[in-house]
Amino acid sequence: MTQPERIRIAQELHDGIAQDLVALSYSLDLLLAEPQTPASTRIELRNIIFSVTAMIEKVRTEIFNLRANSSETLEDSLRALIVDLGSSIELNLSLEDCNFSEQVEDELLAISREFLRNSIKHSGASVIELTIEKSENGSTYLFKDNGRGINPSISSGFGIRGIQERCSSIESELTVTSDDSGTKYLISIPS
Repeated sequence: MTQPERIRIAQELHDGIAQDLVALSYSLDLLLAEPQTPASTRIELRNIIFSVTAMIEKVRTEIFNLRANSSETLEDSLRALIVDLGSSIELNLSLEDCNFSEQVEDELLAISREFLRNSIKHSGASVIELTIEKSENGSTYLFKDNGRGINPSISSGFGIRGIQERCSSIESELTVTSDDSGTKYLISIPS
């Protein structure tokens, strides 16, 4: 995705979803301030307001990410995300220069950020390893964590679906393996 396309999407998010969430938050604040609002309802309203505020922050983070200079390295971006998420997770990188196109680099950055967010939020991992190297038919991308693994009875959510779509957009294949020693995401990238 080119930088102008990213900026256009960031503008759409800001002018649409972000503004709608802010308006919703103001409406909830007004309802909370009404003297007739029962105490039990006030408690629920506060919980909803906290949720809406968290959504606003997520949308703002995505807007920032879309507007970020695409010349930022994968390593710099992931380390900044760890700081943003307040995590102390150990990140080990082994990145060969595979001379990817701008589109492949942009997609791998977005994929890596989603994997990292998921690992930090859901897996309980203490270490993440990311390896990108040349292979016989192109390149391989391996992201693995030492977390508790993915519960196979839970259907894949929008995050994995989005990653699969990103892989398809660069004609790559995603393979996921998971057990109680962690999860591995392997992407085969053709040359």
